[in-house]
Formats: sequence, C-alpha cells, structure tokens
Amino acid sequence: MLLRVILKNFLSFEDEVQFDMFPNMKRTSLPDHISKAAGVLPVLRMAAIYGANGAGKSNMLKGVEFIKSLVTDKEFLNQSEVSRYFYALRKESDSQPIELAIEFVTEIGKAYLYSVEIAKDGIKSEILKESGLGFKENRDVFTRDGESLFFAVKPSDEVERMIRGWLEKNPFASLLTINDDMPVLTDEHIAIAKRWFHEELVLIGLNTICPTLIEIFRKNEDINKFASDLFKVVDLGINEVKVQTEDFDDWIRAHNETDVPIERLKNMQSGAISTFDKNRNIRNVVIEEGVRKVSQLMFEQFGKNGFSKDMDIMAQSDGTVRLLTLVPAFYDAIKLGKTVLIDELDHSVHPHLIRELVKYFSRQETTGQLIFTTHQTCLLNQDFIRTDEVWMVEKKEGSTRMYSLNEFKIHNTIKIENGYMEGRYGAIPFIGELNM
Repeated sequence: MLLRVILKNFLSFEDEVQFDMFPNMKRTSLPDHISKAAGVLPVLRMAAIYGANGAGKSNMLKGVEFIKSLVTDKEFLNQSEVSRYFYALRKESDSQPIELAIEFVTEIGKAYLYSVEIAKDGIKSEILKESGLGFKENRDVFTRDGESLFFAVKPSDEVERMIRGWLEKNPFASLLTINDDMPVLTDEHIAIAKRWFHEELVLIGLNTICPTLIEIFRKNEDINKFASDLFKVVDLGINEVKVQTEDFDDWIRAHNETDVPIERLKNMQSGAISTFDKNRNIRNVVIEEGVRKVSQLMFEQFGKNGFSKDMDIMAQSDGTVRLLTLVPAFYDAIKLGKTVLIDELDHSVHPHLIRELVKYFSRQETTGQLIFTTHQTCLLNQDFIRTDEVWMVEKKEGSTRMYSLNEFKIHNTIKIENGYMEGRYGAIPFIGELNM
C-alpha cells in the first residue's frame, strides 16, 4: 500500500509537496474506504486528483514512476537524461538536487521509507528505512550519503570495496539494483522493498499499451471472468470477453494478412510476438510445445431478438479498448491487493461509465488501492467518495502545489461537485477573454 509521496525540484514541483493516503478519522462517512496497513495504520483505498490542464496532475504520477524505474532498472537514468527532470523555471535549475521520497507497506506487512537526492552528476543521497509507521522508531536498512555508506547487515570489507567500485561506475544507479549485477547485499529488507516496486505497484499512463494483454487474458480465466462481469456492470453491450486461439499455420492459410512478421516467426524459437493496429493489440503468436498458435481477443455482443456475434478488437470503440487496458489493473487492485495509479482515468470513456467504475471499486472489499487523475466532476459525490480522498493540483508562478479537500470544512451533505465548479476549492482553469 502506498502511504505517501514527497517531491521537490522535480518537473513542475519546485517546492516540497506531499501526497498521502492518510484519512481524516473525524470523518465518519464511508468507513469501508479505509484499510489498516500492517494491521495498525488507517490508510485510504482510493484517491482522485483534480486540476486544470498543465497544472501538474500527471507529474505526481510521473514522480512515482520515476522512483519505480530508478529502483528497478540500473540503466534508467544517466547524465544526459537527468536534466529533463529538474524543475526548469528558474536560473541554474540543476543547481539543487531532485528530492524524492516514498513510504509504503508491502503485502506481507513490512513498511519502508525510501528517499533519494539526485544531482546533475549522480545520486548524492539514498536511504532505505524500515518504517515504524509512527508507532516506533524507523530503522535504517542502508544509507548512502556521498562517499559514506552504512548497512544494517554489514558486508565484508572486500564486498564493500566491490560496492564502492560499482557505485563509482554507476553514479545514477540505485543501490537497490546492485544485486541484479552481483548478489552482494544480503539484507532481506532490500529484496522485500524492491519486490513491492516490481510486483505490487502498477502504473497506467495516458497512452499505455500492454503488449502482453492477450496473453494475460489467455492464461488467466479469472481475469476473463472479471472483465466480462465488469463490462456487464458498466453496460457496454458486451456479454463476454474471450480469447480465440488457432493453429498459426492453419490461420495464415485462411488469412491474407500483411502485418504478420513472417520472417521473424520463421526464426522464432520461444516467447511471443504481438501485432498492433491503432494502439490495439490485435493478435499474439506464441510457440507452445513446438507448435505456433495465434490468439486474438473476441467480444460477444448482442443484437435484436437475442442474436449474438463474436466481434474482434478492431470493431470496438476507443473507450472500450481503454477499459480493456484498465481491466488487468482493476483486477490487480481488487483481487490481488496491489496499488494502481492511473493517469487520466476518464480518457476516451464516458463520464457515466467512469462513475460506475469508481463506484464499483469503492464497494469492493480489498486492501488494494486505486489512485487516479481525472477531470470528471461527476465523481465528486459524497455518496461514493470521501472528501479526504480528493486532491487538488494547481500552479502558482509556474510551480505546482497539491492539497487535499480535507483542508476545507465540508459537511457530508454538501454537493462538492457544485463547489468545485464554482471555484471554491481552486484547481480549476482560469479562462481569459478570447478576442478574434
């Protein structure tokens, strides 16, 4: 579970801002929206982030994505790339380091606080702590501060020399990635924390394409059923989502397809090859037990008098395809308890469908979290969203600030959608006069 994120001197965040999932325990509405992290700390399961275009909503999610990439991929950052992440609207923008921190609780109940400072020539400070969640003292797992290193599980002098040599060669790499090259850090907390970023934190961007989408549906019947049930809930006219699989050689003889990479398939020994059209995963070819198979998603749809037909993904609307991309993420949050962040949840999707999706998630019994950016004011309804689950983002003199509706005194009978549209809470675009 995500507890909080802190950003400073990163993209549009000049000054330090904090986003968190801590509820206002004085609010009594929708108590089932609160879970207990590690069995002790109340944490919200959902958050919606609002703001005008260009205010910096997406940059909060990009901050989380940046941290995830940094601690899971040694090659993610280098000297030529780092400059684009500094807050740019001041002289000598890279004179101060980027400062990022994230606190989280893993599925096994271990809590951690990770922080990093990155200058133009490399990581200056990096700390991983086992978090006490405010009930006890935090405990250092490792600290990297300039040339100074501390490890709770101290390596031998020889291993420490190897670590220092590795850091000198990889100044922009996180210590959490060192074991990918050589297994020198034996503290189990390092592996547990990194696993949360790898497996329990999911990010979906505005134009995210999932190349393994068909394989996910083909190999997981539970996701198939979940998608079919979800599409019925939001009334898309789709009765069932399924995967159609055929022998590839039989399929290619019956189809005259120009987008199939025949030459690549001839040399294919294992793995999968996906083909796309208009950002849609239209088919997937795999080799199983030496046999090539082609799969595609099909949607059972109904017409008049009970007539039904299986339609492929090219027959579906952009909104349906967007929802299809979100299905594994919603499944991860609801069924597997993962933390899912989605940029522009409402992209290409009708407001009523988004409202039903959010209501659907809010009714589920899960320890998973759904955090999303949106412009849809119809979600600002206290029947299914708490005011402490709503965050506002706005810019002042080019710098983004974030704040929660929890900062306002809002009675549980107030229509917050109306108040937001009237500008009572800020975070709305200022429209000047357009003279033609």
